[in-house]
Amino acid sequence: MLDLGRTFLQSVERRPQALAIVDGPVRWTYAEWQTKVAATAGAVRALGLGRGDHVLVILQNRWQMATLHWACQFLGVIVTPLNWRAKADEVEYCALDAEAKAVVFEAVSAEAVTGSPACAKLPRIVVGGDGSAQAGAIGFDDWIGAASPIASPAAGAEDWSLMLYTSGTTGKPKGVPRRHRAERAAALAHVAQNLYRVGERTLGVMPLYHTMGVRSLLSMALVDGGFVCLPRFDAGQALRLIAAEGVTHLYLVPTLYHDLLAHADFAQTDLRS
Repeated sequence: MLDLGRTFLQSVERRPQALAIVDGPVRWTYAEWQTKVAATAGAVRALGLGRGDHVLVILQNRWQMATLHWACQFLGVIVTPLNWRAKADEVEYCALDAEAKAVVFEAVSAEAVTGSPACAKLPRIVVGGDGSAQAGAIGFDDWIGAASPIASPAAGAEDWSLMLYTSGTTGKPKGVPRRHRAERAAALAHVAQNLYRVGERTLGVMPLYHTMGVRSLLSMALVDGGFVCLPRFDAGQALRLIAAEGVTHLYLVPTLYHDLLAHADFAQTDLRS
């Protein structure tokens, strides 16, 4: 039971009607989100990807990003997220280094993907469109809508979960792979460290190409909690979401806390949650 696919299904079984994810008008319970995760897993499999293959993901924190992350955990496919600000040469390097088998992107990262010769040879899935603006790309909604859902996990605790790229001030980025058991243990430690309780809600703004974002996502599933997406940090919007969605915990870097405190709306925002 130490793989992440079964970890997600545990929340579906325990609290199927609990709010799992919010992204603008999207408000899904765990049962509803599971249908999207299963459809996305089927779509990934339909591309021919299987255990140990890499899918390059260059998205902001949207429901599609979070859903794709979970879908890969069901298959043993290695989700390989990149900074959505990455340039074409960086995308090219990582696509080749990871031997990516597909790439999922959006408008903000489209120029970098288009500028990568390696990505041009891959199945390309675009979020926020039907692909007409990106020759040869498939719209995300059409992609998952045509797939046969996969609802049963096929990965184990020793399979690779994801690979994050990191580097120092010099040299090329290094891909750091993480196994299911390691990711689950880190999420459990995050829950313990922050004293999370059942039903917490967190602001999902730390990027899912970074360990902080991944911890926020996985830890919510462990406590049947809610992940409130904020694609790009904006202090005013963050304050509005905290108040409107009853966010109970924030996991941010210090500068973002400073921005919240310094914002003109801070004093009059209901932050009791």
